[in-house]
Amino acid sequence: MDIHHAIARWESEGGAVPQVETPQHRFKALQLRQILVPIDFSPESLKTLRSAKRLAEEFGAKLHLVHVVIPPPLLLPRRTSLPPNFSEELVAEASRRLREVATEFSLPVRSKPYSVRQGEIADEISKEARATRAELIAIATRGHTGIKRAFLGSTTENVVRDAACPVLVVREKEQSSRSQRARKESAPQFRKILVPLDFSEASRLGLEYALGFAQEFHATVVLFHSVFVSGYVLATERSASQIAALITRQQDYATAEMEKLRKTISAKGGKVETRLGLGAPAEQITNYVAKSGVDLIITSTHGRSGLHRVFMGSTAARVLRYASCSVLVVPNRASRAKAGKGR
Repeated sequence: MDIHHAIARWESEGGAVPQVETPQHRFKALQLRQILVPIDFSPESLKTLRSAKRLAEEFGAKLHLVHVVIPPPLLLPRRTSLPPNFSEELVAEASRRLREVATEFSLPVRSKPYSVRQGEIADEISKEARATRAELIAIATRGHTGIKRAFLGSTTENVVRDAACPVLVVREKEQSSRSQRARKESAPQFRKILVPLDFSEASRLGLEYALGFAQEFHATVVLFHSVFVSGYVLATERSASQIAALITRQQDYATAEMEKLRKTISAKGGKVETRLGLGAPAEQITNYVAKSGVDLIITSTHGRSGLHRVFMGSTAARVLRYASCSVLVVPNRASRAKAGKGR
């Protein structure tokens, strides 16, 4: 593809994208009334519950726990003889352990803030989120069901892909001192929140959610865009020879767009920084996070880099797997609705 055609295509896709809009007076207050926490009784899921409890206290939200029992036919080899009422015993045991966890974490046990479901784990978690009208799912990166050497458990990845509400994937950062650990126990440490931007409608949704979240925690929002030239631009020798010009134009465009956003957010009292990278977005994001003290990434599931028929875009998926901090993924309901109509 000729470089001039590449630039024209980029401008048609990026230059005319509607600007990120913010409310006229203040950022929209973020309301969380119900947080769902999947529990498999692993240390990781209990640490996530600890973080979710602090988050619930910050927002005045209720916590609801869910444990999914895998039905014996899926769990055991064929022709395995089972005692009568085996499934009922598994459910009863899970309920007993959930009650113990609720008591340990000072949840209102009388109102039974927990449920036990049977079936495929990620699917049942999503169903429970809908049934309880959860506005956020807080889940560990990996529990008993995760692959030992994987960065992210398959269950967690499936929940993020399928959930209709935002999902907070909790990663606890290493603390370098006792005083830092003490502060960590007292309140959520979301002081610096990174928002990846590609100036699409999906990334706009992620930014709106991040601004509400940042307002609650008095956090600084880092707007991050990485200039990345797709492979199709390098298809011809002429295109490759003019790649510097295309990168410069993209950098100029992104810098101007983020400066507009910075001024708008600052004018409304928000603390905001802008950062521009050069290279594959996921790699640039995770490298920056590892070196800059970012506590949380808030991203959307579908931006311009997402595959048309895959709900979670490739950039979001890679950030989710490899980021060194917690990641909050906001679903793009518009993309999901279109995908549902196409099935």
